[in-house]
Amino acid sequence: ESWVRVADTNNVVLLQKTLAAGETATVEGAVPLAVTIGRADAVDVQVRGQPMDRSALGSGTVARFVVK
Repeated sequence: ESWVRVADTNNVVLLQKTLAAGETATVEGAVPLAVTIGRADAVDVQVRGQPMDRSALGSGTVARFVVK
């Protein structure tokens, strides 16, 4: 399991959910999108259909990044 939270430019939460292994979630909203992922070391992230480099998520278990 991993949890994810995505908020849009107005800080409106678009997604806040615990995802099971193998589950996917898609989010659309006004950029920039603020993304927080728990257990980031256990997930694959795609932005605009392209895989995100796992090293860009950092080495911790919680990753925070902005999609512009």
